[in-house]
Amino acid sequence: MTDEQRPASPDNNTPALAFDGVSKSFGDRKILDNISFSIGTGEVLCILGRSGTGKSVTLKLMIGLLKADAGKVLAMGDDVATLDGVGLSKMRRKMGFLFQSAALFDSLSVWDNLALPLHRLNQTRSPGEIKDAVEEALEQVGLEKDGGKMPGALSGGMQKRAGLARALVLHPQVLLIDEPSSGLDRITASEIDDLLLKLKTEQHTTMAVVTHDIHGARRLADKFVVLDQSRLLAFGTPGELDARGDQHLNQFISETGQ
Repeated sequence: MTDEQRPASPDNNTPALAFDGVSKSFGDRKILDNISFSIGTGEVLCILGRSGTGKSVTLKLMIGLLKADAGKVLAMGDDVATLDGVGLSKMRRKMGFLFQSAALFDSLSVWDNLALPLHRLNQTRSPGEIKDAVEEALEQVGLEKDGGKMPGALSGGMQKRAGLARALVLHPQVLLIDEPSSGLDRITASEIDDLLLKLKTEQHTTMAVVTHDIHGARRLADKFVVLDQSRLLAFGTPGELDARGDQHLNQFISETGQ
């Protein structure tokens, strides 16, 4: 991909993602209550919490799949709630999303799964440019020999790799990741963590990662967001949270990582 085709980097003085007093409910159930935090460009934020505490909702708010009831969600300087359809589409081209299930289309080969967003969002690309982009993304995740396979023929770990490759194929500024180790054994989960760590150290990709894996989170995270019963229990670097010496917080983080 040429420099002209790569999306421009966000201003380093502007957080890549930020929540400012965000609340979200479904009916009478409060999911997020007055949540505030930010992610700097090139940082990795890991979002921790028990099941049902709004972690995945947080990712969906970031990419505009859900709308906050109160507060602001800012993505690369834009207030997501103010964007129209064209604006949302433009923003989402700068973001990649790795779903918990990988969410590959079973009827398409791995190669075609990666090519699909390029065809949909980049109609000006030539077949050669699409081929180069797909092959580059497959190589990034170690699947360069598996593009012709159908998703059903892949192991769980390989499906996660393919889902990650599809998230990377548009060279996103921000990568949103929902439970990268879910359903994987410890060795395979560690391999996925290695891929994410490589993206962080070599490409300085901004990431928001929902995870129950505290070991992987400590390897990746520049900052933690810890959610409990719709509220922000803690926000800060792993070192800052450790230095607080808060036994309840440390126990909570340990329990949510089990």
